[in-house]
Amino acid sequence: MTDWSIILVSGGVESMTLLHREARRASVVPLFVDYGQRALEAERRTVRNQCRILDLEPVELDLSRVGRRFHGTALMRAHVPLPHRNMVLLSLGFSYGARIGARRIYLALNRADAHAYASAGTPFLDAFRHMIDILEPDLALCTPFIELHKAQVIQIGQSLGLDFARTYSCLLGHARHCGVCPQCCKRRDAFQAAGLAEPERFYRRTPG
Repeated sequence: MTDWSIILVSGGVESMTLLHREARRASVVPLFVDYGQRALEAERRTVRNQCRILDLEPVELDLSRVGRRFHGTALMRAHVPLPHRNMVLLSLGFSYGARIGARRIYLALNRADAHAYASAGTPFLDAFRHMIDILEPDLALCTPFIELHKAQVIQIGQSLGLDFARTYSCLLGHARHCGVCPQCCKRRDAFQAAGLAEPERFYRRTPG
C-alpha cells in the first residue's frame, strides 16, 4: 500500500520548495485548485512545469464556477475571491486524501502567513487538526514551514536546486511579475534577506 502525501500547490516559493523536498522523501500527490484566482493560468502553468521536472502528475480540481460566483458578489474583481481560502483548500485536500488513503496533507505556510491570516494561524490549524482526528485519525495535517521566514524557505529551496525563476508569486497573473503587488514585494524582500539575486528584469516595475 502506497504511503501517499497530499501537497497543496500554487506555484509559489513555499509550495514549490515543499513539493521538491517531499518528492525526495515520499510518494506525493500535488493538488492544485482553480478557485477563480486572478493568477490562475500563471499558477497552473508553473505547477505543471515543476511537476514535469519531478516526473509527477498534478491533480487539478475545478472550483472556477464557485470563484466566479464569489466575484459576482463584489464591486471589484478580487485577486483571491474566496474568503478564508485555506479552509476551502484544506477541506478539499482532506477529502481527497481520505479518498485515496493518504497519510499526510501538506500546506506550505510560513511564519508571516501564520500572523497575517486567521486561516493560517495556530487556533485555526489546531481546530482543523481536531476535526481530522475525529473523521480520519490516520491522516495528519503538516505545516513544516510555519516557524520559518520566507527567506529561510528560499534557502531550503536553493539547497534542493529549485529554479526560483520558474516559480510564480504575483497576484496579477502577468507573464512577468508586476513587482509592486503585496506578494511581489514580499518575494523581493525575502530574496534580498536570503542574499540571493533574482534574474534581471524579473519584475516589470519596482516599488516607489
